[in-house]
Formats: sequence, C-alpha cells, structure tokens
Amino acid sequence: MWDGIALTKFEADVLAALRLLAPGLVDLTFVSTPLSGGERIPIVKIIDSDEPLPLHSLGDGMLRALGISLALVNAKDGILLIDEFENGLYYTVQPELWQLIFQVAQRLNVQVFATTHSWDCIEAFQKADKRGHQEDGLLIRLESKQGGIIPTLFDERQLGIATREQIEVR
Repeated sequence: MWDGIALTKFEADVLAALRLLAPGLVDLTFVSTPLSGGERIPIVKIIDSDEPLPLHSLGDGMLRALGISLALVNAKDGILLIDEFENGLYYTVQPELWQLIFQVAQRLNVQVFATTHSWDCIEAFQKADKRGHQEDGLLIRLESKQGGIIPTLFDERQLGIATREQIEVR
C-alpha cells in the first residue's frame, strides 16, 4: 500500500495523520531488518531523535493511524470500511483524525463506513462533522427488532443534540 503512494501527493495525507499523534514526525519509510524476518516495517524520523525509530515504538495509535490513512488514500474513487475506528486511538486525537478523514475522503471521492461501540468515538465524529462537513457525516444506528435490522439515521443536527444531551445512539 505504501509503495503505491510513496513520493506522491498522497504521502502527505498519511504523514498528516501520523503528525496528529506525533507532531515532531519528519518522515516515514518502510525497511526490512534482520529482526523483522525480511518483512518490511515502518520506521519514522522524529525531530528530537538522532536515529530512526520503529513506528510501533510510538504506540498502537500510530499503527492505527497509519493503517487508516493508508487505506483511505488507496481507496480513491471507492469505499473504505473501518471496523471499530477507536481501537488504539486516544480519545483526544479522534476528532482531528475524523476531520482529516472527512477532508481526504471528500477530495479523493471515498465513501467511508466505520463501526464503533464507543461514545468517545461518536462524540469525536460529531465534533469533526460540525466543522464544515455537515452534508457528509451521518450516523446510522442498527437495531435488531422482530427478526430484522432497523436503521435509525442521525444527521449532523440530530447527532449534535444526541451528544449534547447524552442520548444513547449506540
């Protein structure tokens, strides 16, 4: 996935996602090491570090942001499915990552579907949605009733009310 976007304008989108979690990140590449058994692993250059660091040493959130952002830029003119968006991501970074996803998805014509059981994730989605992407964001609650699945749709206004009043939408 990286090789297809390296040294293109899409690389900047991936780096922007990683910089939400590590503002001092300078660059990213993939290398093969003896310890990785020949598999290429992501390493990063950080401003205050003399040596490149394995991305995983900066936490699971960095790996999650890398995976989501790589999948997003590689889904141009298609769809992206994200299962349990919040996994590995600290709640304070989620609104900014959602904002980046809204911007990149709109620019690349990607329709994003994400699942969550997390109230923090729903609040983060709502915060990003109200920052200028009202027509783009929609929360759909799926509920099993009478042997079928019933969808309930929440637009930006309704989701804003639900999060402000802490109405259960999960």
